Amino acid sequence: MNLVSVPVLGGAAVLTTPALWSALVGTMPAETAVVRYAVVAVLTWVALSALAALVGSPPAPDADAGTGTGEALDPTAVMPAVDDAP
Repeated sequence: MNLVSVPVLGGAAVLTTPALWSALVGTMPAETAVVRYAVVAVLTWVALSALAALVGSPPAPDADAGTGTGEALDPTAVMPAVDDAP
């Protein structure tokens, strides 16, 4: 996940909306809001990168899927019986 990607920056903006609003209306210094946004952006990047590492990318399809080269299972095959031990 890229630090400057839309999900990271958008998530950080959503999470720091109260601080950004306070800076906009003047009840908080703008520097404080920017520092909070930067810290939350880094934490959001770490969290989304960890999530992406856990989930991973979807598996690639098999190269021979659907070509008939693989051995098909016989649905009528019977499993061998196991004798009961006394």
